[in-house]
Amino acid sequence: MKLSAKTRYAARILLFLAKNGLEKPVSSSQLAAQTGISSQFSEQILRQLRLAGITGSIRGAKGGHVLLRKPEELTFGCIVKLMEGGIELTNCMEKPGECARFDGCEVRKAWENLQATLDGVFESITLRDLMHDPHILL
Repeated sequence: MKLSAKTRYAARILLFLAKNGLEKPVSSSQLAAQTGISSQFSEQILRQLRLAGITGSIRGAKGGHVLLRKPEELTFGCIVKLMEGGIELTNCMEKPGECARFDGCEVRKAWENLQATLDGVFESITLRDLMHDPHILL
């Protein structure tokens, strides 16, 4: 299991907007310069975030990108679900009906417990947490 660059960059962009884009728009060039993410890739990510209602954009000379949701509402689970479609540790957790061994699997409960723990950790960390403690432990 490895998170894509798109997901990692989305978290970086959202944290920057949480710190800088709540009251005034952040330009695409400023966002790219401050996050180290190319403007082209940032725009792809921001489009997905806009469609989900997480960010917005304002046109014009003083325009840019803004965060529409409160930092305490945006969890890493939300980001991962949006960018990755979620994370499943095993195929049987994602599509239980496709596993012939599902009902008799002796290790399924372990996978379920691990999945629940992972999901809980992702849902427990918000952008607000990172704004106050950038060294937060997962």
